[in-house]
Amino acid sequence: MVRTSQKVARAEATTLDKRAWTDAALHTLAENGIDGVRVEILARDLGVTKGSFYWHFSDRGELLDAVLQEWRRRATLSIIDRLERTHEPAEQRLRRLLRLQFESRRAEFGSDVELSIRLWGRRDAHALAVLREVDELRLRYIRGLVEELGVSKGEAAARAILAYSYMRVSRSLIPSDNMALADECERVLLKRV
Repeated sequence: MVRTSQKVARAEATTLDKRAWTDAALHTLAENGIDGVRVEILARDLGVTKGSFYWHFSDRGELLDAVLQEWRRRATLSIIDRLERTHEPAEQRLRRLLRLQFESRRAEFGSDVELSIRLWGRRDAHALAVLREVDELRLRYIRGLVEELGVSKGEAAARAILAYSYMRVSRSLIPSDNMALADECERVLLKRV
């Protein structure tokens, strides 16, 4: 005979999937940092019992790994894929990449998640490993675009770091009403020698 609590957990599991838990954890991470990502709090915010969580995840660590993998997919792999599917010249793809933090409707949320993951990586080896992998993927992609512009490998590596640094902080340094400054920064970054 199935107990009532098991029936409730099954019902919640069918209406709330693993993705919903991961998305809720990402939003909590963006707002409250890694310490705020707690099963009890997520369950309360989602309006379900903890049983729903354990239907999808064995423990909090599995959820945190899913959060890191989802962030990697959304914030890096899907962006690169989307840019590559345009088949635009390298300069245009690089310009689009440099403008993401200004033009993306989810830029602020993405920035908050990224900052939280970077802070989390300071004290967690697994988060740091994923963060380093993402940084390397991004730098390799940017470096490839710069090389397509005809820049030497050595200079392309340096420009990739400068472009990536710009992408990481420009949103906080350039007021949204001063896109002329962003245009000038991008012109300098993309300047051909």
